[in-house]
Amino acid sequence: MLLQQNTLIHGFQLIEEEWIEEISSTARVFEHRASGAKLVQLENDDVHQVFTASFKTLPANDTGVAHIVEHTVCCASLHYPLKDTFMELDKGSLNTSLNACTYKDMTMYYCASQNEKDFGNLIEVYLDLIFHPLIHERPYLFKQEGWHYSLETPEEPITYSGIVYNEMNGEYMEPSARLESLIHQNLFPDTCYRYDSGGNPEAIVQLTEAEFLAFYDKFYKPHHGTLFLYGKGDLEARLKQLDGVLKDFAKTDEVFEIPLQKPFKKMKTCHAYYPVERGEEEEEGTKDEALLALSFVVGDIHDVPLRLGFEMLEHMLLKSPASPLYEVLLGQHSIGKSIEEGGYDTGKRQPTFSIVLNGSHKSHQGTFKKRVLKVLERLAKEGMGKDLIDAAFNTITFSLKEGDTPWEAKGVILSEEVQMGVLYDGHPFSHLKYEEALATIEAKMHHGYFEHLIQTCFLDNPHSLCALLEPDEETYQLEEERKEAILAAYKASLSEEALTKLILTNEALEQLQEQPNLQEDLERLPHLSLSDLPNRPKYPQFTTKQEEDVTWQWHNLNTQEIAYIHLLFDTKCVAQEDLTYLGLLGNLLTYVGTKHYSYHALENAINQQTGGLNCSIQAYAACENTHIFHPYLKVSLKVLVNKLQTLPSLLEEITCHTVFGDATKVHELIDLMIYEMERSFKSTPEYRSTRTVYTYCSQAAVYEDYVSGMVYYDFLKDLKTNLLQKGPEAFEQLVKKLEVLYAQVMQKQGLFISVTAPAHEHTHVEACLKTFLEVLPSRKQPAAMYKFTPTLQSEAFSMATGVQAITMGGNFKDLGFSFNGSLYVLNHIVDSTYLWDKVRLQGGAYGAQLTLGRDGNLVFCSYCDPELGATLDAFSGSTPFVQSLELTPKELERCIIGTVGGLTQPLTMEQKSEQVLIYGITQVTQELIEKEWEQVLHTTVEELRSLAPLLEAVCKQKALCVIGSRTKIMEEANRFQHIRSL
Repeated sequence: MLLQQNTLIHGFQLIEEEWIEEISSTARVFEHRASGAKLVQLENDDVHQVFTASFKTLPANDTGVAHIVEHTVCCASLHYPLKDTFMELDKGSLNTSLNACTYKDMTMYYCASQNEKDFGNLIEVYLDLIFHPLIHERPYLFKQEGWHYSLETPEEPITYSGIVYNEMNGEYMEPSARLESLIHQNLFPDTCYRYDSGGNPEAIVQLTEAEFLAFYDKFYKPHHGTLFLYGKGDLEARLKQLDGVLKDFAKTDEVFEIPLQKPFKKMKTCHAYYPVERGEEEEEGTKDEALLALSFVVGDIHDVPLRLGFEMLEHMLLKSPASPLYEVLLGQHSIGKSIEEGGYDTGKRQPTFSIVLNGSHKSHQGTFKKRVLKVLERLAKEGMGKDLIDAAFNTITFSLKEGDTPWEAKGVILSEEVQMGVLYDGHPFSHLKYEEALATIEAKMHHGYFEHLIQTCFLDNPHSLCALLEPDEETYQLEEERKEAILAAYKASLSEEALTKLILTNEALEQLQEQPNLQEDLERLPHLSLSDLPNRPKYPQFTTKQEEDVTWQWHNLNTQEIAYIHLLFDTKCVAQEDLTYLGLLGNLLTYVGTKHYSYHALENAINQQTGGLNCSIQAYAACENTHIFHPYLKVSLKVLVNKLQTLPSLLEEITCHTVFGDATKVHELIDLMIYEMERSFKSTPEYRSTRTVYTYCSQAAVYEDYVSGMVYYDFLKDLKTNLLQKGPEAFEQLVKKLEVLYAQVMQKQGLFISVTAPAHEHTHVEACLKTFLEVLPSRKQPAAMYKFTPTLQSEAFSMATGVQAITMGGNFKDLGFSFNGSLYVLNHIVDSTYLWDKVRLQGGAYGAQLTLGRDGNLVFCSYCDPELGATLDAFSGSTPFVQSLELTPKELERCIIGTVGGLTQPLTMEQKSEQVLIYGITQVTQELIEKEWEQVLHTTVEELRSLAPLLEAVCKQKALCVIGSRTKIMEEANRFQHIRSL
C-alpha cells in the first residue's frame, strides 16, 4: 500500500515512505500531530507482527532507576489494575514475545503475535501500562520490584530484598558484568554511559521512591519515544488504536541530548577486583582468572559501512580461531584462556571495540598490551590475510541475508536497528540498508580497508583504555561485611516503634502479593476465545528413506536458497569408559587441523564456504521414554546452495583427515573448555543445576553428563593434570585414544542425514552429499553396553554469590504416572500463577519456572533467588495449590489459550530444521502432536486437580541441585547429601 506524502490518518501524519529491498518492506515514518510521538512502520508479508515502544532513559547514577521503572510499569495500570497485569496478559495470549528491556540509554517495551486479534489486544494493554501505570498510586510496587528492607521478627537481622536488586546481585557476581561496568566508567567519565542503567546493587539501595517517580515523569512522554510496527497487519486499525491513547498528550520542546565524550589525549589504565570464594575443595586456581582488556571508542554510530566493517573485524580478531591474536595470546606461550568475550558494541552513541583476555593473571597486563599492539601494528603494516578477510565477509553477509534471529522476533531486532538511527538523531532507516555498504567494503577490503581501520581506530586512537579486573577472595567478604554493617547500623537507629512498623510493612507487602485479583478486574483484560485458535497444530512434512547404511530425511522448505544439513554419526559403538574421550573428540573437531589444512586454514575454509558448521555429541531419547536413547556425533551446517560444490571436500577433511597431534593447540582447547564450563556456573547456574537434576532420572541425561556435563568437567580437569605431570607420553596416549574413536565413529554404518532445503534443490543437495559419502568407510560394529544407573541425589555447589539457582525434580513416569496434554496446561498455570507469586513476587527471585515433557522429566527451577529453604518449600507447596485449584470457565479458557501460545512459538529456518531432525529420530508423529493438542483444548479443572499426586510424588523424592552462596547452603546443609565448592 502506497500512501501520499503528508497524508493524515487518525492523527498521524506521513512524513516519509520508501521500499527497502534488504528487508522486503515498505518503510514509513509518521508523526502524531498532537503528542509529537514518532511512529516507524515496516510493512511486509510477515504475519509475525511486532509492536515496540522505546524511550530515551538516560541514567544519572548507578541506582538502576530505569530498570526498576521498566519492571514496575508492567505491573498495573489505570484500566488494568491487576496485581501483575503483564503475567495475567500472558496467561491468555498467543503472544510469541512479551517483554521489556533496559538498555544503556533507552528502555524498550515489546510484544509480538501471529494472530491479528491477539496483537491488537497486546498493544491495547501495553499502551495503558506504559502511559498510565499505577506506580504513583501503589507505592508497594517500588518495594517489590526495586528494593526494600526485609524483616520478619525483631530478633533477626535486616536484609535487602527486591526483584531488581536480586537480579543485579546475581549479575554482579559475573566477572564480565563488573568488567563492562569498569570499562564504561573509565571510557565515558563525563556522559551517562559511565553509569549502569541496570543498577549496581550497592547503589540500588540508595534510590528513593521520589527519585523513582520523578524519573518516570521526566522520560515517559510520547514525544520522547518512538513507536514501531512490523509485519502484515491492519495499519489503519493500529493508527486508530494508538491515537486513542496519544491524543490526550501534548508535545513539549523538551529535548534530552546525549553529549559526546571528549577524546582522551592518551590511553588510560584502570584496575578493579571481583569476588571469588575459596571452597574446601577448590584448587589454587583463581590466580589465573584475571580479565585483561584493551578498549577503544571507535567511529560514528551513523556510519553503516563502518559498523559492518567493525563487525567483520570483530570476527577476524576475536571470533575466529584463525585470528592472529589467538596465536600470541592463547598459543604456545599462552597468557590466557579465551578472547571471545569482547567485541564491537553499538549499544550507545559512541561505539566501542574491546579486546578482552579471560583466564589470565595480573602480572600479564603489560605483556597482553604489548602483544596485542604488536599484532595490530603488524596487521596494519603487512596486511590481513586474504582468506581471513573473505571468511569474515562471507560470515557477516550470510548472516544478513539469512535474516534469522533465533533469540527474538525478527521485528524486535529491526526495531533495535531503527533505534540506532532515531535515538541519536539519525535516520531511522539507515541501519536497515546494507547492500550498498557491503558493496563499498567488498570493493576496498583487499586494498587496505581493514588495515586502515586498525591504524586509525586502534593504533592512532588515544581514546582508549587498558583495564585489569582480578579475583580477590577478600572482596566478597568485605562487600558482605560492609552491607551487614550498614544494615546493622540502620536497624540500631530504629526505635522500637519504627522496628515494629517495618515488620508490619513487610507483612502488608506479603498480604498484597498473596491477595488474588478481583474477578471484575480480570474481566477487563482483552483476550481470545477458544474459537480464535487454529483447528489443528502445525506439523512439519518430511520424508524418510533408507539407502544401504544411511537413513535420509528430507524436509522441503523455502529457505532463501540455503540448505540446512545435519550429519549424525552413530556413536553407540563407543564403550562407556571412553565416553568422556568422545566428548573431547566432539569438542576438538574443526578446531584442530587436518591432513591438508592447518587449523587456521580450516577455520577460514569453513567460514568462506558455509554459514557455520559445528560438531556436538547428542543423546536423542525416545519421545516418551527418557531411558531409551540413541547417541550421535552431530555435524550441523548451513550453506548457500550455490556453494555446494566445495562442500564434499570440506566434509571429507573434517571427517576423514583430522589430525590430533598438535599438543599446543589441544592443551589450549582443553584449557578453554574448562574455563568456559567454570564460567557457566556463574553466568548460567540454572542451566547447570537443571542438567544435573536430569542426570538423577534419565539415562539419556547421564550419557550427556559423560560427554558435556559435570562428569566431563571433572574428566577435563584430571586430564589436564595428567598431561602436565606426565608430559609427551601422556599426550601420545591421548592422541592414540582419539584416533581410535575417530575411526570408530566417522563411518557410514548407522549414519542419519537430515536436510531442510527448497524442493527444487533436492537433487542438487543429494548429489553433493553422496559425493561425500563415497569417501566414508562402512563397517559393522557391535553396540556398547551402557550400565547407567540414574540415582536420586541432593547436591549443592557453593561459590561467591548472593543469590541461588535452585532446581528440584524427577521423572513421573518412573513413579507410575503417564503423560497427558493437560500437563502442559498445568505447567502454564503453575508457572504463571503459583511460582510467579510465591517465588518471584514474595520470594524476590528474578525468575522461577516448571519444565516438564512427554518423556516424564519434571523440574522446578528458580534463579537469581535470594532464598533457598523457602523456595524448596514453595516447590513442594505446588501440590496443595493444585489440589485446591479453582478456576472459572473463562479463567480456564485463558489458561488453555496461553498454553497453546507456548506450544505454537514461531521458529527460524534453522530451528525448523532441528525440529524435523528431532521429530524423525525420536518418533514424534503427527498423530501424537494432534492427540496432545486435543487433550490441551479439552482440559478440565477436575483433570488438573487429579495431577496433584504426580507433583507430590516427584517432590517427595527431594532430588535437588543448588548452585549458590556457601552461607545459604550451610544454613540448609541437612537437605544435601553432598556439598562442594566450585
